[in-house]
Amino acid sequence: MGADGMHDASALMEGAGSMDVATIHSEILSVMERMVDTSENPHVQRFRSGFEGVRNTWRDVGSGHLPTAALLDSIRIDAGTLPGRLVALVSKHRKHLLWEQTYRKEDDVVGEDLLAGYGFSEVTGKRGPYVSERLRSGIGIWAPHVKYPLHWHDSEEIYWVLSGSARFQVGRDEPASLKKAGDVVFMPSAVPHAFWTAREPFVVFYLWQGGDLRQVSEFESRIG
Repeated sequence: MGADGMHDASALMEGAGSMDVATIHSEILSVMERMVDTSENPHVQRFRSGFEGVRNTWRDVGSGHLPTAALLDSIRIDAGTLPGRLVALVSKHRKHLLWEQTYRKEDDVVGEDLLAGYGFSEVTGKRGPYVSERLRSGIGIWAPHVKYPLHWHDSEEIYWVLSGSARFQVGRDEPASLKKAGDVVFMPSAVPHAFWTAREPFVVFYLWQGGDLRQVSEFESRIG
């Protein structure tokens, strides 16, 4: 631990005892639930009911590696906070989690920077270890200097920023604004949104509800 009380997420991995995958998922889910339950943000509060009953739906979805997940090891966190605890848990157990991507190069909708520099691990949802048709939630990671172009989907979405910063545009004609750790970004249903990450890895706790929880986003334009 540094003099400022901050930790490298990688340091918190040292000395970790063995833990079965169900317990790993349960601990991550517990922190996510506590964050939502204690949030005073009205947008976040609307997602609370989505966690009801999900603990009874656990299944083993296996693990899957993406290089982007290794960025977690270098992140400076305050492990005394719930967001810091969430990052620490995901970093500590990242090799036991299923990391995914949605887009492919042949889709011609996102650039090489995004394809090489993002990944997510679903916790609740249609493909997560906790099965839900109501709530999709998990952890998303983006590398520095990544552009996520203007896109939209039917589900409403929240990005709760855990680490790093990005400039967000929510609305086709709206100006972008800087969002950093601790900020909550709400994207209403079918509203185009985009973001550009800054110099550090960008990590979010994401939540979706309404619509098709695994809908592939529609993009405003193609890059090809």
